[in-house]
Amino acid sequence: MKLKKNELKIIQLLLASPDYISTYDIATSTGIPRRLVRDEISNVRVILSSLNLNLLSKPSKGYFIEGKSSKDLSRLQNIINDNERDENNVFPTLPKDRRNYIAKRLIEEASYIKLETFANELLVSRPTVANDVLLLKKDIHKYGLTLIQKPNYGISIQGSEISKRKVLADWVFENLTQSDMFGDFLDAYFNSPDYQIIEIINQHQIIMSDISLIDFLICFSIAIARNTINHTIDSPIANFEQFKDRFEYATAKELGKYVQERFKIDFNEYEIQNITILLICKRSSRGLSASHDDNVITIANEILARIKAETLITFDTDKLFRILSLYIENTLIRQAYVEKIRTPVYENIQYEYPLPYHLASIASATIQQHSKIKLSRSELSAFTILFNNAINNQNKKKKKVLLINCMSGSMFTLHRYRIETELAAQLVITKYTQYYRINEEDLSNYDLIISSVPIRKQLSIPVINTSYMITNDDIIRIKSYLSYLFNDEDLVYYFHPYLYSSNVKVKSKKGVASTFYHLLTCLYPNLKDTFKYELNKQHRYTLNTFNNVIGLIKLNKPINANNNIVNIVAITLNEPILFDQQQMQVIILFSCLDNNNIMYNTLFNTLKNVANNELDVKKLLSHLSYPEFLSVIKNNK
Repeated sequence: MKLKKNELKIIQLLLASPDYISTYDIATSTGIPRRLVRDEISNVRVILSSLNLNLLSKPSKGYFIEGKSSKDLSRLQNIINDNERDENNVFPTLPKDRRNYIAKRLIEEASYIKLETFANELLVSRPTVANDVLLLKKDIHKYGLTLIQKPNYGISIQGSEISKRKVLADWVFENLTQSDMFGDFLDAYFNSPDYQIIEIINQHQIIMSDISLIDFLICFSIAIARNTINHTIDSPIANFEQFKDRFEYATAKELGKYVQERFKIDFNEYEIQNITILLICKRSSRGLSASHDDNVITIANEILARIKAETLITFDTDKLFRILSLYIENTLIRQAYVEKIRTPVYENIQYEYPLPYHLASIASATIQQHSKIKLSRSELSAFTILFNNAINNQNKKKKKVLLINCMSGSMFTLHRYRIETELAAQLVITKYTQYYRINEEDLSNYDLIISSVPIRKQLSIPVINTSYMITNDDIIRIKSYLSYLFNDEDLVYYFHPYLYSSNVKVKSKKGVASTFYHLLTCLYPNLKDTFKYELNKQHRYTLNTFNNVIGLIKLNKPINANNNIVNIVAITLNEPILFDQQQMQVIILFSCLDNNNIMYNTLFNTLKNVANNELDVKKLLSHLSYPEFLSVIKNNK
């Protein structure tokens, strides 16, 4: 039995897996694009069935081979071994793989090759190759390359040497599985003379992620290989003068000396310039000073201003501005030199982090207005992570504590150690004192007092009382009080402009459910339409109403697989309706695995405050824009 290369990879992975394995994991481990895995799985199912093996599939879990008897597995292993020895498996079978093969051959040959030659090599018909070539023209256009066809000669790829190398680098990288990337490729450097490449990069304090380092090493290896066959870069890199004072240029020169000593190849100045650009584009922003480019600073300010105007989210730290300006500067450089950052997370990040992704989209649109170039999904992913981290950092300000203890200093040490060990992420003990000296303290310097003295007098900051010797119950009480007293859940982070709609014209519960579904699919296009029927089952949600105006629906089961994502959908109707026999015109849907009800209680109390404010109710019913709606919510927290 002949197996295609992708079929072979998937079957080997399924055999090695002791449990169900997801489509995502199959794609990551084998290097097969996710969109193609399902097609290959259908073929694998037929192959296994012919061997009396059943391929089980479960939603959200993946695939698993059932009935792995020793006899059947032995037959399957023999087939795998035969196919691994069969040289025919080196030839690609999928259209995209065939196009990559053709492009690689044309670049390496640097001459015309006839379609018949490719048809013979790929074991397909000439019309199939002709169709592949038509699609290949579109593929290479984004690299600035042109496919030329001459009668009696065949086809050839023409364009700059740098562009051709980008095609080769993408082909190599896309064909590396995660295991190959680290186990075969990167590990091979550790015990070889070529580790000096990494040492040179480290000596110049250029920090890269593992994936970016692998990407650079691939590009560097291609540069060496192309030079050995006299395919060199023969023109200067555009606008390179601005980079000559950067230490990446010095690093590139030293790498050039290494290549000369190790491979007896002389990199010309243009090769050194190209290596410099690769280092700049693939390095981390860590270790770089803030950008002083006026254009970059203008873009950064515009991004933050647009985010504030559209979402009411503000970032007031100099650190974020510095990092944001570096991200923008590096993005503009990558755009100018058609370079990329590689990341495996871009396919799912918008669903896992919808609000940070929206902020990244605002950044992307702003940058595009200035550069006229659309950001790639990888660049969007980088900005998404930046904004997500910025949001998390704003929500993690430790509370400053004045600790009062009525006993000895050693007991204070005991209390301090216990509290800071258990609650280090939430508070810091700023000072220790005795109760009789409390009047000497400026309480505005603290957020709260933790005291073993039962303080009864009214103070300007909250007091949490504990036992003389702090216990587990005290720790639990402190955690509970912190959640209650310092509810820092800022609701602007849990709403989303795509999940808000005003002046909605529905007259029934069914219409409300359909509207919620329509809004949610803007963020989660794969949301099943069965969601629309969830609101028909009262045991699936909890409903609260406020003054016959606002309705709050809490789903008992979160909307998506990532239960920690907060989804708040808000709609205002053009006229009141009855929902479960209760009147309302503003309806809020809350979805999150909020075990302690901290976020839900915050939203509940906020909506209660809004409902008790006649002016704000009138505002809500006037069909506000998203920022105006959010402003009303925020002002009532």
